[in-house]
Amino acid sequence: MTNRLQEKNGRYYVVINDNDKNGKHVVKWISTGLEVKNNKRKATEKMAEIVAEYERAKEAPAEQQGLYMTDLVKQWLRVRKTAVRENTYNTYNDTATIHVIPYFEKLGISVRDLQPVHIQDYYTTKTEEGISPSTMEKHRTIIKGAFDYAILTLQLIEHNPADRVSLPRKDKRVPKFYTKAQLLNLMESVKGEAIETPVRLCGTYGLRRSEALGLQWSAIDFNRNTISIHHTVVRTGTRTLRDNLVKSRASFRTMPLTKDMREYLKRLQARQKALKSACGRGYTDNDYVCKWDDGRPLEPDYVTSRFNRFLKEQGLDHIRFHDLRHSSASLLINEGFTLKEVQEWLGQASAASTEIYSHMLYKSKENMADKVNKALSMKDHEKKQPDSKKKPGGRKRNDSRENEARDSR
Repeated sequence: MTNRLQEKNGRYYVVINDNDKNGKHVVKWISTGLEVKNNKRKATEKMAEIVAEYERAKEAPAEQQGLYMTDLVKQWLRVRKTAVRENTYNTYNDTATIHVIPYFEKLGISVRDLQPVHIQDYYTTKTEEGISPSTMEKHRTIIKGAFDYAILTLQLIEHNPADRVSLPRKDKRVPKFYTKAQLLNLMESVKGEAIETPVRLCGTYGLRRSEALGLQWSAIDFNRNTISIHHTVVRTGTRTLRDNLVKSRASFRTMPLTKDMREYLKRLQARQKALKSACGRGYTDNDYVCKWDDGRPLEPDYVTSRFNRFLKEQGLDHIRFHDLRHSSASLLINEGFTLKEVQEWLGQASAASTEIYSHMLYKSKENMADKVNKALSMKDHEKKQPDSKKKPGGRKRNDSRENEARDSR
């Protein structure tokens, strides 16, 4: 068996060359779901995952001719449970249980008989129910993944019907953000609030909520003056997951402590030690930075809801908590840093993720254009030139001498 990445219609596909059970040569094209631009590394990682699943497929039974879509999705979920992060699996499972499985269960159609039109009807129905285009992409991941499983593992079908279906158009969202003055005002206003620390961390470093709440004192080195991101706290379903996992490899990063942040964290650490001593056995001992006075770590849902209420109470412009990350990016861009530098600061996997901030960069380009225009302004140039007018008759005398010289020749 051989495999390779292949570009087709602007997307990456995994092409697998193999022999079936009868020794006949077969070629399978499996979509990675990734666009070609800026996704070579992700596509390579996806290929390894697809090939591994294909190899496991050879040992799986294929006597499932009457398999229904609902059973296929359930089988796919069992396979994915050991291949993805727990919070990712919980998202898959909740979406499938609430939406995908009930819909196709009523439809009562087998995997072999299911056509692209059935999937298109599903997308249309769910969109009409009010599900956003962004959320619909998660639905497609489940449906498409289940059919890829039917192709690779169960060998029930040759082509993925989900590849020939279009999702509702997704409007490109321009992120909201605070200006430098608004960000400073927020950090001043939030002093003393339980959410002060995550607000400061996200506004200063552009951390994700999961990264700020997952920050531990062991990840802060006051001797080296660094702060490292490698632990996250996320909410999935009814559970809060705490693990040494971040969104991508690029999210593992170490950054220097700013002077103000160093001083703030030093004060916070001393205060937490004093509270621990005062509370005694009533204190919940842990290494988290963002927590209540009794030591209990802050919950993701509380941080978001309290942030929204706080802005309303203070009469501040409404932004999402995640928009603090955008505000940090805006600040960096306005300070003259490139999109690449901002990408690394935020811990984003690719420059494509940072393109949402390109409109901010354009503002700085307009300022550059004004300065170039001023530097090359012809009107200003003419004003600075000395008076070049000739004396009356001066030109005529020169012309007469030139004529006399010509006549003498």
